[in-house]
Amino acid sequence: MKISVFSNLRRDDVYNIAKNTVDVLSQFCDEVYISEKFKDIFNADVSFVPKDRMMELCDLAIAIGGDGTTLKIAKLASFYNKMVLGINAGRLGFMSGIEKDELELLNCLNSGEFDIDERMMIKACVYKNEKLLSEHHCLNDAVITRGSLARLIDISVLCEGRNVTKTRADGMIISTPTGSTAYSMAAGGPVLSPDNSCFVVTPICPHSLLNRSVVFSMDKELELHIESDVFNNSFLAIDGKESIPIDNESRIVISKSEHRAKLIKIKPDNFYEILNKKIIERR
Repeated sequence: MKISVFSNLRRDDVYNIAKNTVDVLSQFCDEVYISEKFKDIFNADVSFVPKDRMMELCDLAIAIGGDGTTLKIAKLASFYNKMVLGINAGRLGFMSGIEKDELELLNCLNSGEFDIDERMMIKACVYKNEKLLSEHHCLNDAVITRGSLARLIDISVLCEGRNVTKTRADGMIISTPTGSTAYSMAAGGPVLSPDNSCFVVTPICPHSLLNRSVVFSMDKELELHIESDVFNNSFLAIDGKESIPIDNESRIVISKSEHRAKLIKIKPDNFYEILNKKIIERR
């Protein structure tokens, strides 16, 4: 078995977790890969390879960090049809499979005592004058937001060519079930179990007493248009990382992605138990 370990080893707390992780993996792995940029600081029996080859070379990947790290690596792994196990080194670790004090559970990777939790993703395509400008895949969400000025924007949502809503708001969140516990939930959206096949559209601070989230089946295609005044710009944010400028002539098409993230699940906790432990009981 060949495993790539993705982590920021220049953080002392992550370094120690990574070192202990490699110690366990070395008992049964043929190869453990680490990014070559850490060759000068990481003292362990591993293979240092270019970061852009780590996913290609491995059978599965391990992401050490918070939810942002697991999200990033799980999305990357989906393009290679690889599995990912998250080890929580952050605060919440909602997407992590194990905690930093549970590294003995890594032996389950060798014995095959784990399940695969497949997560749907969405695809966001940006068009202008009927020309495709960019295509993006989201594991959490695609978010339309106003620019730096505190001015509302008008966002129209169409499904299969028919009007669904036109909302004046700070923005709009188009979330997967995985992302329903992130920004969408903070904006008042519903919590969806990740085994659902749908996505949810949630307005951000709508200028209305009636606007609510709308849930769509995964086989639907949405089209969104924005209208902002001449003093403001709008953006499309992809999983909180990429930010693409959009304007009144932009057209954003949301559909189901052909890729699926595969998270390794070792512990028996189901989604609702994890929700209680990680979010509800931490209040």
